Amino acid sequence: MVKNSAQDPQDNSLQMKIRQYLVSGRRLPSKEDPNPKVISMRIFARNTVAAKSRFWWNLRRLNKLRPSHGQILAVQELFERRDTNVKTYGIVLKYQSRTTIHNMYKEFRDTTLNGAVSQLYQEMAGNHRAQPQTIHILRTSVLTKSADIKRGKTNQYRGDSIKFPIVKTVPRASHKKFRTVFKAKRPNLYRS
Repeated sequence: MVKNSAQDPQDNSLQMKIRQYLVSGRRLPSKEDPNPKVISMRIFARNTVAAKSRFWWNLRRLNKLRPSHGQILAVQELFERRDTNVKTYGIVLKYQSRTTIHNMYKEFRDTTLNGAVSQLYQEMAGNHRAQPQTIHILRTSVLTKSADIKRGKTNQYRGDSIKFPIVKTVPRASHKKFRTVFKAKRPNLYRS
C-alpha cells in the first residue's frame, strides 16, 4: 500500500500520481570484480515496484545487466524543495508510436516536476495515443530565463504584468455575526 504524498495532485481525476525515485543498483560481486560500480537512475513511476521494474528495463538495454546478475541497493523517493511556486519545466523525451520512435521536447507549467510529468503522460496519451510504458524521459530542466522558453503556450504566462479577470465574486459577510448558512435572497455572483 503506497501512502499518499504531499505532492500528489489534489484532484484525482485530472492527473496521474507520478512520483520521482532515485534507484541505485549494481552487478553482483564476483571474484573478478569484488566491488562493482554503482549505477543510479532517476525514474518516474507510480510506486516503488514500478520504479524497480523500470530500472531493470533500462539497465538491461544500457548496461546489459539482468536482475538475476544484479542487485538493487536503494530506492529513494525524491521531493521538491519549494512546491509552492509555479515553474516552467522543459522535458526531452522519446516515445514509440505504432510505426517508429519519435524524439520530442515539451514544456509544462506546474509547481512540481511530478505534476509536470503527470501532465506529460496525459497529453501524450490524448494527443499521440502513447502508452505510459512507451514514453522514456531523457532529460528534465527548470526554465528560468524567458529566452529558454520555446513554446508560446508556456511563454504567455510569464511576466509580472499578467492579470486574470475576476469573473465570479462571492459576497462575504462583514462580520462573523452576520454569517449564516441560508439566506433569504440569492446572491448576485456575476458583475454586470
